[in-house]
Parts: sequence; structure tokens; C-alpha cells
Amino acid sequence: MLPVLTAAQMQQIDKATISGLGLPGTVLMENAGRAVADSIRDFPATRDCRRPLILCGKGNNGGDGFVVARYLLRDSENGFPLVLLCGRLEELSGDAAVMAGVAAGCGVKVVELEDENLDELARALESCDLVVDALLGSGAAGAPRGLLARVIGSVGEYARPLVAIDSPSGVDMDTGGVPGCALCAVLTVTFGFEKVGHRFYPGRSHCGQIVVADIGFPDAAARELDCRLFVCEPDDVSRRIPLRRPNSNKGDYGKLLVLGGSTGLTGAAVLCSEAAMASGAGMVTAGVPQSLNSIFEIKLTEVMTLPLPDDGTGALQMKALEEIDRFLRSGMDVLALGPGIGRDPGTVDLIRALAGRVELPVVIDADGLNAFAGFPDKLSDFRGPVVITPHPGEMSRLCGKEILEIKANPVAVAREFAERTGAVVLLKGPPTVTAEPGGRAVINPTGTAALAKAGSGDVLTGIIAGLLAQGVQAFDAAFVGAYLHGLAGETAEIESGPYSVMALDLVAALPLAIEKLK
Repeated sequence: MLPVLTAAQMQQIDKATISGLGLPGTVLMENAGRAVADSIRDFPATRDCRRPLILCGKGNNGGDGFVVARYLLRDSENGFPLVLLCGRLEELSGDAAVMAGVAAGCGVKVVELEDENLDELARALESCDLVVDALLGSGAAGAPRGLLARVIGSVGEYARPLVAIDSPSGVDMDTGGVPGCALCAVLTVTFGFEKVGHRFYPGRSHCGQIVVADIGFPDAAARELDCRLFVCEPDDVSRRIPLRRPNSNKGDYGKLLVLGGSTGLTGAAVLCSEAAMASGAGMVTAGVPQSLNSIFEIKLTEVMTLPLPDDGTGALQMKALEEIDRFLRSGMDVLALGPGIGRDPGTVDLIRALAGRVELPVVIDADGLNAFAGFPDKLSDFRGPVVITPHPGEMSRLCGKEILEIKANPVAVAREFAERTGAVVLLKGPPTVTAEPGGRAVINPTGTAALAKAGSGDVLTGIIAGLLAQGVQAFDAAFVGAYLHGLAGETAEIESGPYSVMALDLVAALPLAIEKLK
């Protein structure tokens, strides 16, 4: 897995590399600037640009910018690259001052930009064909102020391709938040590792394509960090998908009960059940309201049904509790709870009563989660591993936080709730984050806007439940399920386009997604 770092963690790696190994900071800065220049030459939107404008701040990000200017010098037209420094050269210190002196000595033109000569920026933006953002970098926090804010605002008025060094200025790299004005890049070149803000919106939408450049940080420096946030890679997923043995039978791949469905919501339980089958579960039974059973019998072929007592209006009731309990104890391996189950008061009572009885791994979604709104600690009453898959609205009802607060820091919210309840929390994105008690969290890198359709979450629940039925551990099943779900969405989008992918298309694309990995 690839570590995703905070600004403080990145500073630790810088310090360990410079002071611990004795590698000079100027060497890292040189490597960084060269990597950015190489990326500019390789990137389709920037490789033909010959009039680059480099905007430099007074810190190390600005030092990287001076190196970029020097490397672009031989490819540029007369008078370019042009460096506009937000401040005075005499205010620079350390490695940034060294690189500014080297750039000037090589013939790079440097203009000291202040409020009094801000018109220099407008003239430069009119004549350049590329802007390189070396103003702030990933260590900056809070909204840009003063001269920097005015510069950022001016740049946004011109339609020039922009390349950000490390991060677009104005984006909080610890959260992905944009607290004030911010630049938008077509390409962001960061160093060593991605930061949180490269993955989370709205900051992610400011980054364009992201390139992670190796500038010489040792592997040992990253291993010594207490990093608990990662992006999973294809190998992390493929090696957790159970192998199918040639001498096996359906009983070897788990028996799963999907408890859901209600009047008007039969499709959710169907999608969940079929996704569980498609992800590899050996046997799936849909536990559904008795009055709706004939509908499920028509919709489902491979999946069996368990008609359960209801009130005649298609909502499961408390009187189904003993029968569900007996069925689970008769050899079931996993329970998927909630798809389409509805919010009838009797159904809510049934769901809460199951919490004290179920000893199997359970995946809870949709109205299965809404039943615990106001009573989140009752999730701890389940006696087996629990995976919950809320979207921000459901998470809000569970934990009492506002939706905007959840979206602003989904990793922290997922971790906190996992620690509180003991459940694995898959908080749907974009991007989706999976957290377990103890703080480890995984960001899912797959997916597409085509997944923004009703029923998509029911498919995800089925995939995770199917993996659990095959013996995959709860945390692994959750992040692997999210990856496969996103990859199935990408695969279906190729065939149907971003507008027309339906939830059933995800089920159909799931085998192709698995084969891509295997």
C-alpha cells in the first residue's frame, strides 16, 4: 500500500533525510525542480509551452521554482522563463536563497513583486503560455492572505495551463479543504508521497493530473513513520481475493443471508443478493417479507428466498426474530442487513433486537444503519465482526455530526466512529475511506461518477458480504469490496458511458473487474 501523508509527516521525512542521512537540502531541491521540469516537458498540455512564468514564494516551494526556471531556460523563448518572486530576494534564506542565486547567475530573469508593482503580474500573465505555481507548497495552512491572495486571484483571471509544485496554492494538504482563494492546476508534481489533500475534494479537483516524483527520500524514512493512512494498489486487492480450488464445492465459499426488502424497495435486496453471488459467495438466501416473496421468486434465479413474517404491507416485524435467529444458526456464515428493508417501526425494532443475537460477521447498510440513528453504541452489541457502509447522510444520523463536517474530514470521522463502536467503517466518498478500530485507514482509488446512481450502494454491500462469506477478514473485505465496486463502475462506464450505467450493470461488470486483477 502507498502511504498518504500529512504535511507534518512529510516534514519528518525531510528532516530524517537531511539530518539523519546527511543528504543536503539543496540536493533534494535540485531533484525536485528537475522532476517538475521533466514532467512539464512530458505532459501533453504543457510540453509545447515556451514562455513559462514561475511564481515563487519565499519558502522552499519557491526554491523549487527557481530550479524549475533554470531547467526550462534552454527550451524557452527570449525573455522567458520569467520568475516573479512574492517578496524581495534579500528575504530568502537557506536553500531557497542558494537556488535563487544559482538561477539568476544562469540568466533567469527575476522580478521582485510587491503591491506597488503588481501590474508586472498582469503583463507577465498576458504574455506567458504557462504558469508554474511555486508559491506555498503542502506545508501551508489557512486561507492565503495579503499579496499572495492578490496574486492567486489575478492568476485565476487568465486561461493559462498551470503546473503546481507539490500542491496548488490555497489547498489545505492535510484535509483537501479550500479555505479561501486557490489555484487550479492541470498538473501537480509532488515529491515522495501523496498528501491527504491530493486525494480529497475539493482540493483534489484543483490538482489536475498528479505525478509523484522520486527525489531521493530513503525507504527507511517512510517506514519509521507511524503512517496509518494508505491508498490500496491492485496487488493489495488481488492477493486478498480468495482462490477457487479445483476440488471445491459451493459450501466451501460460504452461505449468506441478505435481510432486506420492503414495499417499493424490493430491488435493493435483489441487487445486494446478486452482487454477493457475483463476488464469489457459494450460496445466497434473501430473507424477505412474506407478502412480497412472490416478487422475489420472479426476480431471483440463483438466489434462494426465505419468506419471513410481516404485517401484510411488506415490512418485516419483530415476530420474524426467532425464525431469522434459527436460520442464521443453521449454517449461515454472514448476514447482510438493510438493503431496502425500510423504516417501519416494527422493522426498526427487529433490526435493533438482532444486534444482541447475531454472532456472525455482518454488513449493515441503508435503513439497517438508519435503525441505529440515535443509538450508535448498540452497534457494539453485535457479537461478530461488523462492517458498516454509510454515505455522509447516514453517517450524520449515526454520529450526530453535520454532513459538511463529515465531508470536510472523512478520515477522522470514520476513524473516530470505528474506535467508538468497534466496527469497520466504510464511509462512502468520493473517495471512499475504510477505517478500522486502531486508526488504520485505506483510501479507495477506483470509481467514477457513473456510480452516482440508486442501487450502487446495494451492490457494494453484496460484494463485501460475498467476500466475508469466503473467509476474507472484515477490514480487508471492506476495502477490497470498495476497490472492486469502483473498478466495476469504471468497466461498465466503458460500455454504457457515464450517464447510463445502472446498478445491474455493476453486477454484470464485476466478473471483468475481478479478472483484470487476477
